[in-house]
Amino acid sequence: MGKRKRDILEQTAETFDLPGDLVAGLPRVELVGDREVRMSHHRGILAYGSESIHISGGKLVVKVRGEGLELRSMNADELLITGQIKALELE
Repeated sequence: MGKRKRDILEQTAETFDLPGDLVAGLPRVELVGDREVRMSHHRGILAYGSESIHISGGKLVVKVRGEGLELRSMNADELLITGQIKALELE
């Protein structure tokens, strides 16, 4: 996405008091304690294992690391990961 388009999206979000991630299509990651990760605006699972799950967020890759990780639910927009969360990484 070009800088001008990004600036217009940011200004639109600010003008209408909308969350920037909603307007720009950026992923939103929510950590609930050390047991749950919720992510919206994802683009799919890139890698899956009980100790590491990699999720595409468009330009970002979100890496969830831990123990006993499970993809509990997933639809076209949102997903839920449970287990003992040790780390979240953005690439």
